[in-house]
Amino acid sequence: MEKIILKGRGILAGVAEGRALVSDEQIVWSHGVEPWKGVIDDSKVKLHGQSIKGRVFVYPYGKGSTSSSTWILETIRCGNAPAAIINRETELIITTGFLYGQLLYGAAIPVVDQLDQDPLAVIATGDLVRVDGAAGIVEVFKS
Repeated sequence: MEKIILKGRGILAGVAEGRALVSDEQIVWSHGVEPWKGVIDDSKVKLHGQSIKGRVFVYPYGKGSTSSSTWILETIRCGNAPAAIINRETELIITTGFLYGQLLYGAAIPVVDQLDQDPLAVIATGDLVRVDGAAGIVEVFKS
């Protein structure tokens, strides 16, 4: 099993490990992720119908509504949040949702971006990924 280490900017602390779910498309959380099921319900994206629950969710950027942070928070409250988030660049509204989840529900979901390699080129859906949000380190275990 090949191990690749990526270094970037740790936005929210926490350590998580899980199988990657990778999208090459921008994701909108507000009306794009179903918090009560933890499923992507935006019919315009390729990952429509895929579960984010417990996955290391990798996507380039968020898009859309300022209410996305409340949808993220509801996803956390319902127990359907991803294990970690990796973006090329993370928007403030995404960070806010996961920060509220940490403050209100104790959910330490790491968020990392600005990696030294493009995460969409290195990480594939199904890879085992370990994220250390405090250190900004992502370990990818290729099968």
